[in-house]
Amino acid sequence: MPRKRLLAVLSLSALLVVVAALSFAARGASSTATALISGGDPDLLVPSANMPLSANWQAKPANGAAVSLPFANIRVNTDNTQEAQNEPFVAVDPRNSQHMVVGANNWQRGDGHFEVYAYTTFDGGKTWSASQPYINRNASRINAADPTVAFGSNGEVYFAFVAMSPADGAVAVSTSLDGGRTWASQNWATSFTSGADKPSVAVSGGRIYLYYQSGALFGSVSTNGGSTWSAATVIDAAGRNAAPVVDSKGAVNVFYATSSSIKLARSINLGVSYRITNVSDVTALQPRAAHYRASIYPAAGADSRGNLYVAWADGRNAGRGNDILYTRSVNSGTSWSAPVTLNSDNSSADQLMPALSVGSDGAVNVAWLDNRNDSANINYDVYMSRSVDGVHFNGNQRVTSTSSNPSNDPRTQGAMIGDYFAMGAGSTVNVFWTDTRNNNEDIYMAPININN
Repeated sequence: MPRKRLLAVLSLSALLVVVAALSFAARGASSTATALISGGDPDLLVPSANMPLSANWQAKPANGAAVSLPFANIRVNTDNTQEAQNEPFVAVDPRNSQHMVVGANNWQRGDGHFEVYAYTTFDGGKTWSASQPYINRNASRINAADPTVAFGSNGEVYFAFVAMSPADGAVAVSTSLDGGRTWASQNWATSFTSGADKPSVAVSGGRIYLYYQSGALFGSVSTNGGSTWSAATVIDAAGRNAAPVVDSKGAVNVFYATSSSIKLARSINLGVSYRITNVSDVTALQPRAAHYRASIYPAAGADSRGNLYVAWADGRNAGRGNDILYTRSVNSGTSWSAPVTLNSDNSSADQLMPALSVGSDGAVNVAWLDNRNDSANINYDVYMSRSVDGVHFNGNQRVTSTSSNPSNDPRTQGAMIGDYFAMGAGSTVNVFWTDTRNNNEDIYMAPININN
């Protein structure tokens, strides 16, 4: 989600008014930006005002020619503006894989404030409709971001996000009873004093499991469709960027990052308590030529046999840029295979923002942002790899027909393309990403026929 801002000082009748704007600088990069800090955690930076539109912006198209692919690249967002949409998250209806709901950050208001939209398809991505899950608005908390989506057992759609600006954020969960077309209710899962950030949800057995961070990683459970929530449980004081997965045994597996590791918090008692184990050590991301923010977000999944899978971006391979690493567990997370690198390029290109989905056929699919087609390591594509046994992967398939220049957006101007991309598997493998081929940030997807 957007978290940093530049300061601009305006003079008006001798009164100085400080107006903050997002810079979205990569974490750790030098910057003059300041921001409010949620819950005292310097990693949770939220904006207190709007991001200005560049008055003198010019389109910056990607280098290189488009390529022909055996599947389409489809625009998901339905607006006709030049405003940004980024950071997609997707949920696939387990009863009908042609039905998907995507959440994304959206600047469509046009005044620099951002919020969350939902995009819904019932035909596998051929057509999309848009709706706004932020229906019970707090007037002083205009901005909203970090969408996450999950289906309930009876077809309900739960859409969680964080609302904030100018003060610390709170997590809200909205519910749709018509597949994501409209939103029937919204409830606040945390208070604004919690300083919550980066929610994630999983649904199983009539329970909604919610995770968020605010100086620590917290978990909470709702047994009544999100109307009320249990008291928050501290899972890990150093945790962030949670990715929850409910496995075939009904256990809740929460993958998350610390500054030096990927960990698993596993609950077999409906989220009452968690057992924490180490999945893998990680190395901080290497410096990059591009200045959009990127971090280590685990992407995870489980198959019908209870096997667990996780991928993440890692900077350990010196001289190769940042790579996508992958590991699996066949014993409920007790032990993990040695991490392997999924991207097959032999260059110093960066690979970031992995997404992972396990299909009904048990195959493991991983997609990621990839700079291999630009020697300057700026323009990006999306690549993916697939394994039918969770061990051997079939090489790298390019997903994007046109490369994206991250600076080709008049609102974010190369500083923010979102913290993650998305993937959902059904009868097709559906990959979602932030795309700039239209001289602004859009959400695109590719439906890939896994039988080809």
